[in-house]
Amino acid sequence: MKDLKFAILGCGHIATKMAAAVKTLEKVGRGVECYAVASRNLEKATAFAKEYGFEKAYGSYEELAADSTIDLIYIATPHSHHHEFAKLCIEHGRNILVEKAFTANAKLAAELISLAHDKGVFLCEAMWTRFLPALKTIRGWIGDGRVGNVETVEADFSMMLSHNERLWNPSLAGGALLDIGIYSLTFADLFLGERVDADGNVVRNEITSMDCKCVKFKTDVDASDWINLTYENGQKAYLKTSMVSPTHNEGVIYGTAGQIRVQNLNDMVKLELLDEAGNVAETVEPPRLCNCYEYEVLACKEAIENPALFRHEVDFVAGGGRCSCESVERRGESARITVWERPEITHAKTMEFMTLMDKIREQFGVSYPFEISPSETWNRNGDKSILQVFDIESGEAKILKEFDCVIEAPNWSADGSFLTYNSNGRIFKFSIATGVVTPVESYFVDNCNNDHVLDPDGSGIYVSHHTKEDGLSRIYKIYFDGRLPRLVTPLAPSYLHGITSDGKTLAYCAERNGSYDIYTIPAVGGNETRLTTAFGLNDGPEYDCDGEYIWFNSERSGRMQAFRMKADGSEQTQMTHDLHWNTWFPHISPDRQKVVMVAYTETDVRPGEHVPNKNVEIRLMCREVQSGQTSAMRANEWSAPLTILKLFGGQGTINVNSWAPDSKRFAFVSYIRRR
Repeated sequence: MKDLKFAILGCGHIATKMAAAVKTLEKVGRGVECYAVASRNLEKATAFAKEYGFEKAYGSYEELAADSTIDLIYIATPHSHHHEFAKLCIEHGRNILVEKAFTANAKLAAELISLAHDKGVFLCEAMWTRFLPALKTIRGWIGDGRVGNVETVEADFSMMLSHNERLWNPSLAGGALLDIGIYSLTFADLFLGERVDADGNVVRNEITSMDCKCVKFKTDVDASDWINLTYENGQKAYLKTSMVSPTHNEGVIYGTAGQIRVQNLNDMVKLELLDEAGNVAETVEPPRLCNCYEYEVLACKEAIENPALFRHEVDFVAGGGRCSCESVERRGESARITVWERPEITHAKTMEFMTLMDKIREQFGVSYPFEISPSETWNRNGDKSILQVFDIESGEAKILKEFDCVIEAPNWSADGSFLTYNSNGRIFKFSIATGVVTPVESYFVDNCNNDHVLDPDGSGIYVSHHTKEDGLSRIYKIYFDGRLPRLVTPLAPSYLHGITSDGKTLAYCAERNGSYDIYTIPAVGGNETRLTTAFGLNDGPEYDCDGEYIWFNSERSGRMQAFRMKADGSEQTQMTHDLHWNTWFPHISPDRQKVVMVAYTETDVRPGEHVPNKNVEIRLMCREVQSGQTSAMRANEWSAPLTILKLFGGQGTINVNSWAPDSKRFAFVSYIRRR
């Protein structure tokens, strides 16, 4: 088998480490060839190639990407530019190894991963720690019970790096987290990220809460970070990272009968097994061929040379699927995409980490100039709203009324006579027959958002209201007969989305200890019940008409997608698998035969973002029950999503169930942006 022709894009500091590792592999005959390097300066590339023995030097990244002789390109630029140059290479059909952090945020990561799937190329994040031989030793000690049951992980990776302009420059995605904090997060994930379920299966050990704080540079990027994580099985991680503290690079795994201390948690140069009394029982200094970058290169080489072992194909339907509704019955184009990855760092794991770091930065209050400004995204002053109804049978939309303000989230009354919507913090009724708008008296509940549902008995509407005391969202019931509103959820924030057909139980999204999950509560108030624990945002819960299932959306797969679960939280099943879209708020029709939802393209939003002022699609899924179908087969009884509308909207378009009682129509809102 021919040697793997290895190329490096970028000739900075990290590239020198990779070049040394690849040169070592070439010298010891491990089937890797130092083939090409590229810089935007030919003189620099030529000097680099000469120093490390690479055959070719290119003065542009485009020339390198166009070289079809290359088997694997390592992206060694600052992570602020990984997306740009990785995309260039993928579009040329090149296999790539992308230095960590993979990109600057999850939105950019999702686009690269989707593009790699479309092009059928090999893509891997260069998190070298996940490929180290030392992991086998540590996992062996844990598996043999040498430290008892693992309870806690501590990790601290700190070093003085503030002299490096790139690391305090927000335009280059600077800060401690993405550069070295990712190592502490990885160390925790390696030893706490999985658990054994009741059936003996190894499953992901979800992060159920996190507490994150940082001290910032004067440029507003994070300089020192403290991240505390709690996992589903009760294990905890206490992580620190700093670019302004003296060097400290150590990870510790604490068990009930001992501990494991790891010197240099990124390359694990020394491992110590300590007994319960703190005595060193065993010491291992793992072998290395060079500097440990070589192990990820060899892993990529194996995947490229043996694609059948590391590549799997997935069916999907482009542009939707077949729907049983006559007016929109057509089938999308069937296709197959290739997922080519290493098990040590799958694409799903990369997306999980990018999403996690986005959420940590949110708690830090750290953003980058090239990310969309929240103030611009949410500035809706002067926007106009168009309230419309879509008829499933005719496939046509009808305008009910145009508004010179923002209105959101129409609900349809059980008797079909009116819609309710929110605007400027208040709830309004819109008469279907006359078009008359009537404000609903809500007294002090005057800061409602677009999460609300009508009580099936017609007595009022449950709303999410931001209370004046702390500005957090709580659920109240507003009565149509003029009674004072009633508080349902003292805990906050709580965002309402669903109600059972008998009006006895509410379903909502709530943030508790840093984790957004789905909860239920008796409509009269009481104790809440948590139904989801999966990583990331779980939102938009909505009961079907007989209360058997709750539909919701979750970003656990790396993109926001539609899911369904039993009303008790069991049998959580992914219902959409859109490769380039984030799907929000699946709304099931009263007859349980149709679901509509809003979809954002991956290039417009991060997986957990549901924002206004975007071009979105409304998609329809239809139930297609075949005769003789068993209950075990019903998970696949729904068509793929079919695009039925394209509009300018997003947040507020169809946040809550907007189906008419006859299940033939649904209401939605589109927007016209201010000039």
